[in-house]
Amino acid sequence: MTLLPQRTIEQISAARFPINRAKLGTKHGNHRSMSTGSSTEFAQHRQYCPGDEPSKIDWRVLARTDRLMVKQYDQETNLRATILIDSSASMGFHDEKKNRNGSLNPNKLSHAKRLAAALAWILIRQGDAVGLISYARDIVCRSPHASTPTHLRRLLDSLEQLTPQSSSDSDSASVLHKIADAIPSRGLIILCSDLFLDPESLRNALFHFQHRNHEVVVIQIMTPDEVSFPFEESTCFRDIECQQNRFETDPKAIRDEYQAQLKHHLQSIEQLCSHIRADYLFTTTDQEIAVVVNSFLDRRHGRASGRNHAVGDVV
Repeated sequence: MTLLPQRTIEQISAARFPINRAKLGTKHGNHRSMSTGSSTEFAQHRQYCPGDEPSKIDWRVLARTDRLMVKQYDQETNLRATILIDSSASMGFHDEKKNRNGSLNPNKLSHAKRLAAALAWILIRQGDAVGLISYARDIVCRSPHASTPTHLRRLLDSLEQLTPQSSSDSDSASVLHKIADAIPSRGLIILCSDLFLDPESLRNALFHFQHRNHEVVVIQIMTPDEVSFPFEESTCFRDIECQQNRFETDPKAIRDEYQAQLKHHLQSIEQLCSHIRADYLFTTTDQEIAVVVNSFLDRRHGRASGRNHAVGDVV
């Protein structure tokens, strides 16, 4: 699996995606249900994952088999997670220079696909249903929610086929509203994008998901060059989504203003996520997927000491 190599699987094998709210699911799973009926009968065992409550461990099974197993009850429910991937033209940007390993960093869409593959593997492994929606000016592709190994393979195939769209000027905010109306309420939304859009438009779209009782995770992806702006010689810059827009300039003359505006934009995104209590993760395309995922999930578990990462922080 190109998007999910065995080395990455081994590095995330102990990871578990904790959910912060009660959810409505369609079958027994790992999360507290909104339904609080009288059904508290034992249903089955599942393998212990880091972050599970020790009180749910079946110590008799441990004594007999030397395996940590957790008791599950009928009142527990599965989660419906939807991974949203921005596949607009800007997500095709990558650094031109080689990294220290002698290879080019992946473009932003490839990084998003690998993150999505790792998160989907973790969620499906813990019994949750995962769906996928890719969008640009409109919805590009959509995979239904399921929680089987076969579905994971199909989802990975769908991710493999995603390419940056060549259409001009994406309208991310309006299509996010459309997606919010199209998916069932009370789930988990994981948004992967470079988020080059007006923060106020993004705020309204995220509020729409919140109004639908979703828990929201926002993953913002950029390349190292977009952050550090290392260009030295006179350079022709063009808008990758509207190629008629281009200008030639001295990068050194605009570097300070560029970085100041970028910092303000990223801080605005992080602050609005904090305002609506959405989890925010900033990552660059040179970071290893397993490191990004494990650090992020550690923070959700509360084991890591840091809060949401500031601009330019390395996960």
